[in-house]
Amino acid sequence: MDFWAAQDRARKKTKIYVTIFVIITLIVATVSEMAMRTFAPDTYQTNVPIVGLVFIALTFLVAGWNYSMYSRFGGSYVAKSVGAREVDPSTKNSHEKQLLNIVQEMAVASSQPMPAVFIIPAKQINAFAAGMNNDNAAIAITEGALVTLNRDEIQGVIAHEFGHIYNGDMRISMRLAAMIMGFFFIFFIGLRLIQVSALTGGRSSSKQRGADPVALAALIFMVAGIVTYIAGKILQATVSREREYLADACSVQFTRNPAGIANALRKIATESTAQDMPKTGSQFSHMYLNDRSGFSALFATHPPVEKRIQAIEGMMYLPDEWKKDLNQ
Repeated sequence: MDFWAAQDRARKKTKIYVTIFVIITLIVATVSEMAMRTFAPDTYQTNVPIVGLVFIALTFLVAGWNYSMYSRFGGSYVAKSVGAREVDPSTKNSHEKQLLNIVQEMAVASSQPMPAVFIIPAKQINAFAAGMNNDNAAIAITEGALVTLNRDEIQGVIAHEFGHIYNGDMRISMRLAAMIMGFFFIFFIGLRLIQVSALTGGRSSSKQRGADPVALAALIFMVAGIVTYIAGKILQATVSREREYLADACSVQFTRNPAGIANALRKIATESTAQDMPKTGSQFSHMYLNDRSGFSALFATHPPVEKRIQAIEGMMYLPDEWKKDLNQ
């Protein structure tokens, strides 16, 4: 499968996954409404599916609000949300100056505008690109990557992130992050409703089993929020994995150096032992490198490093015309 076929396949599958997000929301909303009517038939008597509609409305309103924030402030908003700091163009720091030079080179090589550049305060080797379009994109890389990787390897990583910009992956990532926040908010609302019910003594005011609709709705929202959040994280990771091979192929094309990204991945696999990525901005964690095995592989946002290296060195996703350019 060449790059163009893989790119088309990834786009089609991504649309399917985003549709699944919406379907999950509708199904869980329906089940939540049915649960409310089953366990509180005496106190929840209405022809309007209030619980189901509230679930849908809250999920999409929160997702929409977050998406509007991403659209308005772009990748810089995402980078700052995880605690990254923007690199001053007039910096005197040698690592930061080299980083800016590399980003400028890759912007030219990929025919993309120069994005904002951020550094994440973490020892782990990692990086991501964020934003809604090429004009408001941002690239963030960890301090650990700048210290551990050599210039060619940093260039390979930055070119990989430009690959995500080139392929339009950022907009997809932002949509998924917005949906995840919608699911998490449902869980939060359920938790708060339980606290309110406990404070008001709702359950003690009625002797009928399951008569407190607030407490029951809170429990339903908590369970529904957890279920949709977990399902959303799995889908989020699946979509993210679909895009990584294409970004690796772009890295090879933009740098004309397969060894750069391949060796960076090897160091990530063997030398990046720190697990100190920021806990803030968890909805964006699917953009971090996350290679897992076993059952937890469901939540892995990137394919196994070994498979990525094999694909890079075998030029599996490069179009023939790109291969010809590299061989000249």
